[in-house]
Amino acid sequence: MKFGVMLPHRWVYASKESIVEFAKLAEELGFTSIWVTDHIIVPADRTERGHIFYEPLITLACVGVQTSLDLGTCVLMLPARNPILLAKQAATLDLLSQGRLILGVGAGWIREEIEAMGSSFKLRGRMEDEAIELLKTLWSKKGPINFNGMFWKFENMIFEPKPSRKIPIWVGGKKKPSIIRAAKLGNGWIPWAISPEELENGVRLIEKISRKKIEVAIVTPVNMVRGSPNTYGGSLGERHWFLAGSTEEVLRGVERLVEAGCDYLICSFRDVRLFRDDDTSVMVKQAKAFSRGIMPSFTS
Repeated sequence: MKFGVMLPHRWVYASKESIVEFAKLAEELGFTSIWVTDHIIVPADRTERGHIFYEPLITLACVGVQTSLDLGTCVLMLPARNPILLAKQAATLDLLSQGRLILGVGAGWIREEIEAMGSSFKLRGRMEDEAIELLKTLWSKKGPINFNGMFWKFENMIFEPKPSRKIPIWVGGKKKPSIIRAAKLGNGWIPWAISPEELENGVRLIEKISRKKIEVAIVTPVNMVRGSPNTYGGSLGERHWFLAGSTEEVLRGVERLVEAGCDYLICSFRDVRLFRDDDTSVMVKQAKAFSRGIMPSFTS
């Protein structure tokens, strides 16, 4: 079982100092990776996830020279990005970090954001599929490359440098199309705030579809406060389950996720969806409590 942690790269406490200091703390506490999420431009009435976002890959490049931890995105909106440019950025970051990048990708969910980036909300699933194929092609094929897709086409092009190894692509989302995409095209599945029951159902579907073993990761809020609720309503009316309560309650929650098939847990302490802290002090306190009270039971 591996543990990662979300960096404070969004909301009002985000700064170079808070991001770098927390990344260094994560390494001291024994986390194996540090993660960032993604929004580029958000509607003024949709700031529930925190409207201040430092750019993910630039943030990881900054902290990549400050720690030796793996660097992950959970998740980048593929339809909002040019996949050729993203392939170059990811390959460069992977090379400079000596093979530490995990690229989590997703289709995106805010229509206004995706359309503001010049993309199609309706076709975002197809665009994500093709973008994943294009990333793999650019990273692996030598010599002149041809690509003839629905959204991107080119002939006789050179793409260098290649990444240091096959960058793992983990697909986000907990609905059936995303799970199928992860099974068919990804090296991992990385849903958000998913219950053990939902996770187990997803793992079963992946096992039916995929001929290879893929990594099963979860990104989840963590609130280590006795008596705190462990579900919340999402922006689209859905319900999300997360880790909350006393050390014993959180420990049991992690055990349930492991039993359901979780290989990798990425913690978002004091997640901005649920809290509006002005500084990272509570986040730091909870990360320390989690590393002392939870992680030794799964990493020893």
